[in-house]
Amino acid sequence: MRKWLDTYLRVSAETDRILDSIYEEIMKKSVAAFTCVAGAAGALMFAPAVVNAQAREKVTIAIGTDVLDASQVNNTSLPIYTKCWENAGLDVTLQPTNSTTAMQAVLTGQADMVNMGPAAAIIARTKGAPLKAVYLNMRHNFQFPVVLDSSPVKTINDFKGKTIGVLSYGSQMVQIFRGMLTEAGLNPDKDVTFVETGSGAQAVTALSKGRVDIWGTWDSQIATAENMGLKLRRFSSPFAEKLNFGGSYFVRDDMITKRPQTIEKVLRCVAMGSVTALANPQGALKVHWKVFPLTKPSSLDDATAIKQGLHIIQTRGEFLKLEPGVKWGEIPISAVANMVAFMKANNVIQTSPKLEDLYTNQFIPAINNFDTAKVVAAAKALPQ
Repeated sequence: MRKWLDTYLRVSAETDRILDSIYEEIMKKSVAAFTCVAGAAGALMFAPAVVNAQAREKVTIAIGTDVLDASQVNNTSLPIYTKCWENAGLDVTLQPTNSTTAMQAVLTGQADMVNMGPAAAIIARTKGAPLKAVYLNMRHNFQFPVVLDSSPVKTINDFKGKTIGVLSYGSQMVQIFRGMLTEAGLNPDKDVTFVETGSGAQAVTALSKGRVDIWGTWDSQIATAENMGLKLRRFSSPFAEKLNFGGSYFVRDDMITKRPQTIEKVLRCVAMGSVTALANPQGALKVHWKVFPLTKPSSLDDATAIKQGLHIIQTRGEFLKLEPGVKWGEIPISAVANMVAFMKANNVIQTSPKLEDLYTNQFIPAINNFDTAKVVAAAKALPQ
């Protein structure tokens, strides 16, 4: 495992210094120990199986975050609640963790698919890792450095000498922020310090208590912090705005050739989950709480909990929405090219891989083979 990390993640002097800490994290959090049942999100509530569990095909999906909040409704709780995966003959296990461990799980065969940002996968592919995107879930860059509204940090140039808290050293946001810093004329190895702050309350506390100057986070976590009363300012850059290769599903090359129908079944349910969440956000929120009951805030009255949950789902919805004429999961070659150009220009990668090695749209027609009108009608019928 250490050899793999040395080979695939050494992209800068800073990365080289943090390899040991990443390795230690992976060793402490054995991938086999990660399951979504009674983990970060609570017990799943399954109805009687349509297909016997032993007869269903087992599929393990690693997720590059350990936060299964309502923003994940389209690709977690909705396919479970509607029995979409079950009816397709699949026995799906979710492994919420961090991007480094999630990608490692797929490459070592401990998981079949990973839902994460593309930067780490692109780095790995340039070093020969057999990993390819098969479904674009988040259609825009959704990861941003933010500061308290009262912070004296007004521009990216003001990041110099500051500490940036991030989910984990291997997460995509680190690569995006390094590129943004380089684009602004700063040296990400010398001018800032990245520290792991995790996610959720501990990350918010790190920012609000001044333990970090800048918080590297994503859309739903920003919405959660706003629900807590924090006023935040987020930063982007001209090229970062072009990064439309967002969170995606990746698989090994051998799964593409050996289990194509499995990929289609899993991701058709994710696409249907996206249609459902956009058509009925409140119904989707109620579903998420039923499937993952521990994600419903116990300290809030229902009206406040619903208001805050909707803020999270609707914030995520802005990044799920399709562009005109595009199908669910479709990966534009321009989005891949922009991400590669961004990473190359900012020295995140040293060579430009062939774009066709990074993604495929071969499953998109089958993934979109469902009746959207029926899915919308079913969404409207969800409990309010």
